[in-house]
Amino acid sequence: AMLYYIRQAFGPANASPVQVPQQPADETLNETDITAADLVIVADTIAPESTAPLRRYLGSGGAAVLVMRSAEAAATLSSLSGISDLDCREAEGVRYAMLDSIDFKHPLLASFSEPRFGDFTRIHFWKHRRVDLTDHPQVRVLARFDSGDPAWFEVRVGEGSLLVWTSGWHPSDSDLALSSKFVPLL
Repeated sequence: AMLYYIRQAFGPANASPVQVPQQPADETLNETDITAADLVIVADTIAPESTAPLRRYLGSGGAAVLVMRSAEAAATLSSLSGISDLDCREAEGVRYAMLDSIDFKHPLLASFSEPRFGDFTRIHFWKHRRVDLTDHPQVRVLARFDSGDPAWFEVRVGEGSLLVWTSGWHPSDSDLALSSKFVPLL
């Protein structure tokens, strides 16, 4: 379901041609394809053999988005970021979460800094993962949920950037993909 929304966002209506290839999670990523990409979206756990090529891509200045569809994605986060001892679990006990603290000074979110563009209160997140980033100063939190849990954060990997979303945009996680903010975020 997440790939559907990506293809819609970058589809034929888009002014520039964008290729959106899909790679099954259990297959090893092709280093040539990774190197040619402007952005890699990891929407599932990846095969251990894919970690090294993706880390090289990030280390040389590449950008990747890791969408944590479950708490098990913490293993992928650890292997890509080099951060061990991450405490990650499913958030429970809330009907839905909303974005609260957004870092509009970050270049990825600066376009939303004007008040008429910066209202994210209509976006609901039904599920998200709680990641404890307390002792990880190399992580920059870009947005938090109203509970204080990180929603989006960035980890520098060499010269590159790993952006982590603790909730997906597929309908069982959130209604983010239905928001007018979705395409500009990507």
